[in-house]
Amino acid sequence: MNRRQFLVLSLAGTAKLAFGAPSADPEPGPQKVQVAMGEDPIGLMPVDFTGLSYEAPQLYNPAYFSDANTSLVEAFRVLSPHGVLRLGGNLSDVSRWKGLNGDFSTPKQAAGVEFGKQHYWEWKLTDPSVRANKDGAITPEAIRNLGRFLRATNWKLIYGFNFGCGSAERAADEAVCVNQEVGDSLMAFQVGNEDDFFGGRPLFRQKPYEFDQYFREYTEFVDAVRAKIPHAPFAGPDTATNMDWVDRFGQQVGTSAGILSSHFYAMGPAKDPSMDAAFLLSHNKRLDKQIMQAKQAMAHSSGLRFRMTEGNSCFGGGKPGVSDAFASALWGADYMLTCASGGYCGVNLHGGGDGYYTPIAIGENLSTELRPLYFGMQFAERFAGWELQSCTVEGEANLTAYLAVKGNERQLALINKSGAPVEVQLKGAAGARRADDAIGLLGAGLEKKDGISLTEMTVPPGNTFPMAGYTALLLRWH
Repeated sequence: MNRRQFLVLSLAGTAKLAFGAPSADPEPGPQKVQVAMGEDPIGLMPVDFTGLSYEAPQLYNPAYFSDANTSLVEAFRVLSPHGVLRLGGNLSDVSRWKGLNGDFSTPKQAAGVEFGKQHYWEWKLTDPSVRANKDGAITPEAIRNLGRFLRATNWKLIYGFNFGCGSAERAADEAVCVNQEVGDSLMAFQVGNEDDFFGGRPLFRQKPYEFDQYFREYTEFVDAVRAKIPHAPFAGPDTATNMDWVDRFGQQVGTSAGILSSHFYAMGPAKDPSMDAAFLLSHNKRLDKQIMQAKQAMAHSSGLRFRMTEGNSCFGGGKPGVSDAFASALWGADYMLTCASGGYCGVNLHGGGDGYYTPIAIGENLSTELRPLYFGMQFAERFAGWELQSCTVEGEANLTAYLAVKGNERQLALINKSGAPVEVQLKGAAGARRADDAIGLLGAGLEKKDGISLTEMTVPPGNTFPMAGYTALLLRWH
């Protein structure tokens, strides 16, 4: 795999793509917006903000997360030099562990694993060898290779236990191996996945399943692990939607956990015809609500940060023609920067296998295919380690703007999520001077799956310029 597969730099003719090619039908004219570039600090976007999430049984194939899988190592390193890999997902709660001390199987786990093999669609999010070997298990070899992979990529790890049908004893045995092989690359353990949904899954828990019961069982797992690893780090509660659980978790754990976590999918189900690119790129009130609730939970906690540990464009594996197309790149860039502006310490976008929404697809022989969402994540990653500042958009266009500063440098991201051209006017002292660099996130159309690029652009000549529909532009001042 060559470098051009990661970042396409196309210099010829790009100004027309970014700033609007003449149209055969010039009517209607572009909508006008003003972008007010302020100086009030919002918060730092951490260097390890960018993350990916995978189903835990991807570890059934020890060769995947391995330093020998050089194309995947390169894909991770180019995406972010300090990212976070999260292993969990629905399959984590029907997974097997086979360590040096046994597999810790119980009748409950055996029933859960068998049910998962037959009924869980998420196997599509694993590589072909795992899908063909659902009777596999996570092994010390897989954890050893995982540690080498993390060191090769300089990424951290959030590791999820089987809380659905597993036991605290199994978690403790697994944790010892992870701690030994992963070492300082471990960010946190998580106990379960979408635990707030367990009450509807009889193989896991009986109804009603409320927070108090969850927290008692969470504490049993933590105590079992810390009996062997006294300072083991934890995050939680990793809910699907219930932010009240996140708030209560933060209040009860004190400083014994390091991160608050929950999930977010922008839309779904995929079979609903209204779940399309236009819906995905529209303003999401559910995200507004989660940001508000996350801030509240952080304020009620003992200084804990909030991370969105699993999410993507459309739940259930994604929407074909949307989640695997250029629309997802624009959404991903905007979503990540919205979360960063909302005070999140990171996001982990879910994927793996050949799922529609995966940022990195797995082909035969572990080949690596970069999907459109990957490039949207790359665009947002350019803000990692920068201090976000106030920035407002005045006008009716579906355009978002994000401003950040680092030392004497300043950068502004503009994301036009509509098909209509926009005339942008920059307001404020920073925008009065011509930018030094410009990079565009470009695609031939919302439904296109190929030809997505991060492209060096001709810098706009002044503080007022046209911007084509369905594009994102990054301006930087040195």
